[in-house]
Amino acid sequence: MFRFGFWLLSLLALFYSGNVYANDANSGKSDNYSSGLKLSLRMVVQKTIKNNVEISVQQYFSKINEQSITDAESAFDPKLEGQVSTSDRSDQVSSAFASPDVTENENQTWELSLTQKLTTGADYSLNFTNKKNETNSLFAGLNPQYNSDLFLSLNQPLFKNFGEDINKKDIYIASNNKTISDFDFKAKVIDVLANVENTYWDLVFSIEDLKVKEKSLERAKDLERRVKAQVAVGSLAPLETLQAQAEVASREQLLLNSQNVIQDNQDKVKNSMTVNFNSPFGKTDLIPIDRPTFKSKIEMPLNEAINLALINRPDYLSKKKDLENKNIQVKFDENQLYPSLDLFGTFGLNGLSGDARTINNFDGTTSQSRFNGGYGEALDNLADTDFFNWEIGLKLSYPLGNRSAKSKLTASRLKTHQAILDIKNLERSIIVDVREAVRQIETDIKRIKAAKIARQLGEEKLAAEEKKFEVGLSTSFNVLEFQEDLAENQSQEIQAIIDYKKSKIKLNRVIGKTLEEHGLKVLASK
Repeated sequence: MFRFGFWLLSLLALFYSGNVYANDANSGKSDNYSSGLKLSLRMVVQKTIKNNVEISVQQYFSKINEQSITDAESAFDPKLEGQVSTSDRSDQVSSAFASPDVTENENQTWELSLTQKLTTGADYSLNFTNKKNETNSLFAGLNPQYNSDLFLSLNQPLFKNFGEDINKKDIYIASNNKTISDFDFKAKVIDVLANVENTYWDLVFSIEDLKVKEKSLERAKDLERRVKAQVAVGSLAPLETLQAQAEVASREQLLLNSQNVIQDNQDKVKNSMTVNFNSPFGKTDLIPIDRPTFKSKIEMPLNEAINLALINRPDYLSKKKDLENKNIQVKFDENQLYPSLDLFGTFGLNGLSGDARTINNFDGTTSQSRFNGGYGEALDNLADTDFFNWEIGLKLSYPLGNRSAKSKLTASRLKTHQAILDIKNLERSIIVDVREAVRQIETDIKRIKAAKIARQLGEEKLAAEEKKFEVGLSTSFNVLEFQEDLAENQSQEIQAIIDYKKSKIKLNRVIGKTLEEHGLKVLASK
């Protein structure tokens, strides 16, 4: 049974190597990944910044919050109102001296007002009111009669709701929310770029790993030819041929898997750049031109990395801005405990005119109003400032107990303490992230050096084993084992370099320097 299975595996290996590899493996060699659209990491980053959907979605939050600032500022916009009306009224008069005993009054009114809230907390209102009255009363000295009034009212809080900081609270919070959205936008951009960088280097590794597997396959095919030659002259048993052929088939399968991984990584890079997969660009192979090279250099000290993280991390800065908002709310709620003491004042001018009529007095004499004239006369009287009224005073108000204001203040202070603890917790998490990232870079450097030595030793061991095989002191099985070891060593060295680059990406992300690393300055609101 064992012999039957072994010979079946051998026949499959012959069929696989003679057909599948000829049709697929040769057509998918890494040479195919030297022709296509060549992209550097910088080019991929720029296209991602420009086209990525996640970034575009996050960008809208900043733009929306920017409008909230304008909305908050609009509370201090002046408001101009105008009104025109006409009315007619008929009243019964109970007085025995009324003449007539049913009065008719027709009124026309037009007024203009300007109101505004000031950042000090004051409210003012400037009103200009005009009225025309026509009546059938015989005692009306002016008919029609024109009244014009111009008055200014001002109310200024002295304790509660006094001051710019209190009244511009919503503007400050909206502005901070806009900044928080900018930080969130930057954090999203950093995450997206870190992801696309990692995917780019995954693509680089998959292509380099394909080259390693192609070279490993070439070694196995070369050994197969040598084994066949030695079997033909009788220096090796036919079983050696089957071993070599089986290994060729196995490595061809690994090669196909590697090609599939390359296609997957290409799709991930294209997806980050929001490429239409049905477009010519989407159907073109991507050729990364940045190489997995390593140059030993002095890395960033841990303390410097931690300090940079606490200065640059957008999520950390976002929480500090949120704490500012909560402190603003606390200050406002503290102010709401004060009693309401308002200074109010009114100053007005008035004018009167109309068609003067002669009135018969009860003593038989007659009289006539001295304010005879049209509507313009009423305006002149108003402008003369001879007729005025003014009022000034203080108004005190204080709710007994004031439990609502006290409970709101307590809640605001609790939220502030909660935010402080949240910031401290994030700070500790950031420090741990930075320590891990720095430590991983140090480990990756050591891995690269160890992997390089292992690869060099693997090359030497394989060369020595092949010499032994040539003189009959080794078997094809041993040579294939050493070939596999060398291929693994080569892949591990490339993987160590790629991991080092990914660790650098992670460090830049956890200290918030990803954008600066690429020379980018991203603004959420444009």
